[in-house]
Amino acid sequence: MRRIKLKIKNIVLLLLVIVFIFSISRVVLYCVDLRKNTKDSKTLIQKVVNIEVDVETKEEAVKIDFDYLMSINSDTVGWIQFNQDKVNNPIVQASDNSYYLDHSFNTEYNQVGTIFMDYRNASFDDKNVVLFGHAMLDDTMFGSIEDIFDDNFFDIEENHYIQIYDANNELLTYRIFSYYIIEKEEYYITTSFTSDDEFYSFLDTILKRSYKNFDVDVATSDHILTLSTCHGTGNTTKRKVVHAKRVGNV
Repeated sequence: MRRIKLKIKNIVLLLLVIVFIFSISRVVLYCVDLRKNTKDSKTLIQKVVNIEVDVETKEEAVKIDFDYLMSINSDTVGWIQFNQDKVNNPIVQASDNSYYLDHSFNTEYNQVGTIFMDYRNASFDDKNVVLFGHAMLDDTMFGSIEDIFDDNFFDIEENHYIQIYDANNELLTYRIFSYYIIEKEEYYITTSFTSDDEFYSFLDTILKRSYKNFDVDVATSDHILTLSTCHGTGNTTKRKVVHAKRVGNV
């Protein structure tokens, strides 16, 4: 009887050791992926984000080298800059909303993934364009969206705006009007609407959810940008959500 108990204890101990080793291995692999993705992102930014100066006005303008981006990944649909360039990444789009959860911009397997547009969106002219990205602990990707929930974040005027460069290098500027944390759902990532009434109801709902009143009017004629990322760790079911309306094409 004592031998049986001893064998059971040894088996349990072995299983615990296996689980521990497996868990440590996953953490190590994740850190390796994170480091590689961060390094590759910095290299990409240096390569494709260029500042051009108008000869006559002396004004500076950002130009993205989309030819280079397309040569690496033909799924490229844009580039996003936000939160004083803490978010400074290419945007891709696949035929589903799962591929880029664990594939980097160069399409290699990587747990960190890359920022991607909802596969149902046809273009940035859709009524609600949805972008997904992981909330990385080093603040890369959508990790810095956590900053929005700080009391003083919107004291800086620049932080009210999200800039998108589409594949034609057209700058689309969006102003934030709502942000909140919610359980995972399909409603806020609705990309098309059957009528103005349905879209109005959608706008009214996401406005009322906001943790802050921005005094920004939204109407059925507007184009909305939605950022979605996880809130919490592990298999969390909560999402951080940010909504902004297009206020300029320059």
